[in-house]
Amino acid sequence: MAKQNTRPADSGDMYAVHTVFRGEFAAMPALVRGVAAQDRARTRIVSDHVAFIIDMLHLHHHSEDEHCWPKVAERGAEEAGAVADLMRSQHQVIDTALQAAERHNAAWRESASALDRDALADAIDALSAPLDEHLQAEEKNMLPLIDRFLTADEWADVGNKALADIPWSKVPVVFGMVLRDATDAQRALFKENMPTPVFAVMSKVGPVAYRRYRRKLYGAG
Repeated sequence: MAKQNTRPADSGDMYAVHTVFRGEFAAMPALVRGVAAQDRARTRIVSDHVAFIIDMLHLHHHSEDEHCWPKVAERGAEEAGAVADLMRSQHQVIDTALQAAERHNAAWRESASALDRDALADAIDALSAPLDEHLQAEEKNMLPLIDRFLTADEWADVGNKALADIPWSKVPVVFGMVLRDATDAQRALFKENMPTPVFAVMSKVGPVAYRRYRRKLYGAG
């Protein structure tokens, strides 16, 4: 039986995940608006990407709501409970905005029209403020509490449960996204927190899968 790691959590790897969401949601409005009306092939490619990133944020928030905030709130008493409540309320605001974007994305995928394209881009733009507010609040207020009230094993479990919810076909691309701009310290945390065989394989195939994915999405440039 593996020895339990009961030292305090180090949530520094979360910054790498947040970097992905900040970057992808910031880039998507221009990516969507750049698709010519009635270019159905290009519409499908970009629409699939929008759905993929939205799904990843849904899964990320679900994992936090189910596997992280309750433990922090229970152990951190009133202080941590108030922060956990804030995280949940911000998730609800973002979820409402994500659902609106999903509806516009489905309409655009069906019509490939300029009207639906621009409505989707506007809906993603509307996500910018609440998403940025939430990520900043989480980094400032919640991550220090995670490091105080969770063990390293418990923090690793949060990430591994989120990973288990991602469709396996998408996992290499997700790894490539996260590792692309991760610092050496963040990479070390991912390596420590994940099953050794998973990290060993995905740290090699992930960057390759993501480069291939980006070429399809953005072209050779």
